[in-house]
Amino acid sequence: MKTGGKRLGNNRGSVINLVLLILLAATIAGVVAVAITSTDQRITRNLKVRKTEFYTAEAGIEEAKARLMGTSTRPNYAGDPAGANLLWSAYLSSSASWQTSSDPEYNGAYQNYFPVPGGSKTATAISANSMQSTLPYFVKIRHKREYDAEQAGHTSAKPHYNDLDGSTAAHSAASPGSIIYYGFATAAASTGSQFTTATTADGKPVEIVTAYSTGDTNRAVLRAEIYKSLGPRVIAAVYAQGNVTGNGSSMSVNGNDNCGVAAAVPPIYTMNPAVTNINGNPTLAGNPATPVTGPTNIDIDGMVAGMRGGATQILTADMTANGSTIGSSSNYVTAYSDTSNPFNVGGLKLQNVTGYGTLLVQGDLELGGNVNWNGVILVTGTITFNGGGGGINVRGAVLGSQTIDINGGLDIRYDSCKVDEAGSGGAVRVLNWYGDY
Repeated sequence: MKTGGKRLGNNRGSVINLVLLILLAATIAGVVAVAITSTDQRITRNLKVRKTEFYTAEAGIEEAKARLMGTSTRPNYAGDPAGANLLWSAYLSSSASWQTSSDPEYNGAYQNYFPVPGGSKTATAISANSMQSTLPYFVKIRHKREYDAEQAGHTSAKPHYNDLDGSTAAHSAASPGSIIYYGFATAAASTGSQFTTATTADGKPVEIVTAYSTGDTNRAVLRAEIYKSLGPRVIAAVYAQGNVTGNGSSMSVNGNDNCGVAAAVPPIYTMNPAVTNINGNPTLAGNPATPVTGPTNIDIDGMVAGMRGGATQILTADMTANGSTIGSSSNYVTAYSDTSNPFNVGGLKLQNVTGYGTLLVQGDLELGGNVNWNGVILVTGTITFNGGGGGINVRGAVLGSQTIDINGGLDIRYDSCKVDEAGSGGAVRVLNWYGDY
């Protein structure tokens, strides 16, 4: 019995040890589970914070894109009013507590404007000038310079842009070089790229936009290079591939920029071998102040075909009623007319019309008296100006694939701002972007 009792006691001890081991294992498993759960929660919380920061900074990029659309005439525009100031920069901030120390790349040599929505575009006082107040971010905008392109890998052997400013030497942060523009390729361009240092009338600066989320210590930083898409190429107030003829007694064509931003262009340009033949004493101005004949072939048919898909208004018949309007001063549109579908005898006729935007005509166009157009007119056929009472007034540019015949009162003034508004709506595109978040 003693022997049996001893064996029973040993069994009891083994059971207790086993239970203790099981409890210890369960405790360790519980501790591990709690640690894993806590770690998962921290990871989830951190991921949520990082995503929030990313989307906040992305919202800053989107606001900058929206406020760079169009031209400096827009009330909320946040771009360079002069268009080509080497030291221009601007901030958009959702908080008035922003300080220069908030930007790790702040440079006091730049202008560092705080453009006010609906107010001054060159204000320097720090303000909450963002278009929204709920997302914590600030954005800096400045022109892309040659040094920026070199930092991204530009060399003469592997060019990112056409270096046409007369100097191919390397640049530094203290001396960053010329502004990089996006514009129509030039004959001097060795790579065919539309990015260049040449300050052509149609070139638009490439902008570097940096957005910082400011709601957390581990803030996100996004940077994008953006540029404005181009509308029709304009090299004169009136461009024709055929002859330009008419009576000049009450005719004025001015190639000086009515907007005061871009360089002057000729009043009239005809493509060889076409010429300008106007009787009387027309009022002509620009650079040069006389009609020019040259080899430049602008593909008007191709532009009309390429842009008609974005038309917001289709004209299927003549418009001659008093008070007729197309678009508005705050809403530039693209209007399109195919005069063969439905067939329109003599082409499209506009009279007593005020329009804003781009007018695309597949076929012929006749403009009668009291027409006021703000923007660009592109016509694949002939253009006839019959400016009776009230005359014909165009602020922008006129381009025709064939002949242009002028009769009666006419006042055409090149206006780069209205060309920008009409041709592309001032839309911006992202060249590339990267970030730290």
